[in-house]
Amino acid sequence: MRLGVCALGLGLGGFITTAGAVTQIPQPLTLNAALDWAGDYNPALRAAKIRVEQLTGKAIHADVAVPSNPRIELGAGQRSTAGGSGTDLNIQLSQEFWVAGQGGLQESAANNELAAARDQYRYLVSATTARVRAAFLSVIVADKAVTTARRVVKANQALYDYAKRRMDAGAGTQLELNAAQLGVSRATAVLAQAKNRRRRARLALDDLLGINPRRGLAVVGELSIDPLQLPDRADLLERAVRQRSDLVAAAGRVAAARERLKLADRQIIPNLTVFGFYREENGGNGQGPRRRGATIAGGGVSFELPVLHRYAGERKEAAAALDRAQLEQENLQRDVRIEVLRALSDYRSARTQVEALNSAVFDAAQQSVELTKRAFQAGEVGAPAITAAQNNLISVRAEYLSALDGLINATTDLERATGGLIAIATDSARTGDQ
Repeated sequence: MRLGVCALGLGLGGFITTAGAVTQIPQPLTLNAALDWAGDYNPALRAAKIRVEQLTGKAIHADVAVPSNPRIELGAGQRSTAGGSGTDLNIQLSQEFWVAGQGGLQESAANNELAAARDQYRYLVSATTARVRAAFLSVIVADKAVTTARRVVKANQALYDYAKRRMDAGAGTQLELNAAQLGVSRATAVLAQAKNRRRRARLALDDLLGINPRRGLAVVGELSIDPLQLPDRADLLERAVRQRSDLVAAAGRVAAARERLKLADRQIIPNLTVFGFYREENGGNGQGPRRRGATIAGGGVSFELPVLHRYAGERKEAAAALDRAQLEQENLQRDVRIEVLRALSDYRSARTQVEALNSAVFDAAQQSVELTKRAFQAGEVGAPAITAAQNNLISVRAEYLSALDGLINATTDLERATGGLIAIATDSARTGDQ
């Protein structure tokens, strides 16, 4: 189920399934398929769904007309007197009732807590969408890292092979061979780092998808670097605040805490218990020794006297909970604006870097290595030029991949900060074959 859709299913009971019950994740795995899978099996989303179910139960429990079920008491005893013996019987039925609107406050608080959990779940859906998208695209970039690292190894190996042939023919120098060997060693280390980066990227994606890391995923897709269509900053901030359902959830938690405080204030007013009874003494009216038995029917009320326990601790705790909820709401409102502005700045910077360090720049750096090799063959340059070309190729590759990482991270932060308002398109465009 697509993450953007599953937030609508707030019954949620049908969505709580286990990844272990599913036989196979879609292969090859596309971005859309990954988002669909995460919508059902992401561990954080599954925990949030369970949380909503739990609070749904609490809301159902709070939606009752009276605090408890009716209470019936039965009693019997044998009475012995000088005139003989008789039987006493007692039956009492009682019911406790809310007083001072405590039942309504409890129900309102539970409903607000449930609504807040649902809104928080909706935000978690958008945040998880961003994280899964970023993890998926990071795997693609990691694959590019391995591919480009192999190209670096190949270019440096060609230089080394030529330097070795020159050395064997007596035309080269040990300095030239050492420079070429150093380039091969550095390129081999770069390739090892790239392979480890790919493994870590795939493990991060496995974690978000909630799957066994021993499963091999055939990830297919292309990274889009098309510019995002962004509104102006003021409009983006306003729309992001409206879009962020966690802000709505924070407001719901404040409302629930306010109701809990009212409830704590009114706990000093005890609930009222109404009871009725039927009692027979000495077997009932006209029965028993000397026919002095009696039948009594009546009723009354009872309530606790709030003398020893004044609920001061409960009121203080509820007041502090309200203060905390209000503080969290204020902090979140400020954080949302900061997150949007920071993500917007990071995105624009990353966008510029990617455009400046595109695949053509890497191609040019690799071409420079080839030209250096030709100049070396012609005797026009020596070891310093070889080292400079090698360093330039490795440096440009690292900067190019860093720019792609920065673009993914910035776009992910922007998507999360805006509550899913801004996102990389799933119909990805090509970045070029690296």
